[in-house]
Amino acid sequence: MLHLIPFLIALSGVFTNPSTSPIGKPRSIDPAASTVLWTGSKVAGSHTGNIGIRSGSLTFDGDLLLAADVVMDMASITCTDITSPSSNAKLVSHLKGADFFAVEEHPKATFRTRSVERMAGSAGPVTHRITGDLTIKGITHPSSFDAVLVSDASVIKASGTIRFDRTKYSIRYGSGSFVDGLGDRMISDEVVLKFDLVVR
Repeated sequence: MLHLIPFLIALSGVFTNPSTSPIGKPRSIDPAASTVLWTGSKVAGSHTGNIGIRSGSLTFDGDLLLAADVVMDMASITCTDITSPSSNAKLVSHLKGADFFAVEEHPKATFRTRSVERMAGSAGPVTHRITGDLTIKGITHPSSFDAVLVSDASVIKASGTIRFDRTKYSIRYGSGSFVDGLGDRMISDEVVLKFDLVVR
């Protein structure tokens, strides 16, 4: 999705030619204005939170997206649905630990495009189909997703949803695919990243 890690919400909008975008010149993602929302599900419910963006860029040829590169700051991961400070801190600490994202050893996750398809004339709001490499914990797997790009004066907004199987990235804690008898303690293998990027 972008060099991401490169996290739900309906996508909408249309992409128009960003007149200030030179051909082939990367335009920087604004980390402060951009968001990545993660969602993890379990038998008893789900948890959500945010992951900060370290850096990234989108490269255009006129109104055509050529490439995207996103770096996510895994050490910034938060939980937004648990109101108890102690329970919230416990979950975030667990997510940062070896059972999940091991952020001390792997402080960033990335997404880098391999190909981008312009969805001209497609039904619905989707403007691009993006395929690339998602790297988490130093492990890389291909990922494809639909995205919507919208331009507003000199600002471009890109949004979409990436879904990935966490077990492919050596995150097997609570996975029914690898541990028997978990019952209602089982955690879904799928993690969802809903991203909304602002490009200056």
